[in-house]
Amino acid sequence: MRNPLVGTGLRRYTKTHLRHDRDAARAEVLRQRGVIRGLRATVARQGEHIAQLEANAVDVGVERQLRAAAEERADELEKRLRAFEARDANEHAVTVPPMHRDPHPDDTPTEPRGINVRNLRDALNPSAA
Repeated sequence: MRNPLVGTGLRRYTKTHLRHDRDAARAEVLRQRGVIRGLRATVARQGEHIAQLEANAVDVGVERQLRAAAEERADELEKRLRAFEARDANEHAVTVPPMHRDPHPDDTPTEPRGINVRNLRDALNPSAA
C-alpha cells in the first residue's frame, strides 16, 4: 500500500501553465510554418535552376548540331570552290611552246651537246669510257 502523504513528483497544472504551454505550442507552429515556407522557396528556386540548366543543355546540344552542320557545309563549299579555281586556272593558263621559250641558265642540255651525265659506276670505270 502506498503512503498517501508522499508526493508523486507531479505538479498540479494551473491555467497559467496551460496558457504558457498553448502559447509555446503556437509559437513553435509559427516557427515551423516559417521553416516550411523557406524550404518551399528553396525548392522552387532549385527547380527553376534545374529547368534553366536543362534548357542550357538543350541549347548547347542544338548549338553543337548547328556548328557541325555549318562546318560540313563550309567543307562542301570549299571543295566546290577548289574545283572552280582549278577550272579557272586551267582556262586562263599561259603556256608557251618550248621552241619560243628562252632557256634558263640552269636548263642547259645534257649529252651529247652539253653536260656529261653518267652514274658513278660508269664514271669511275675506265673501260666504259
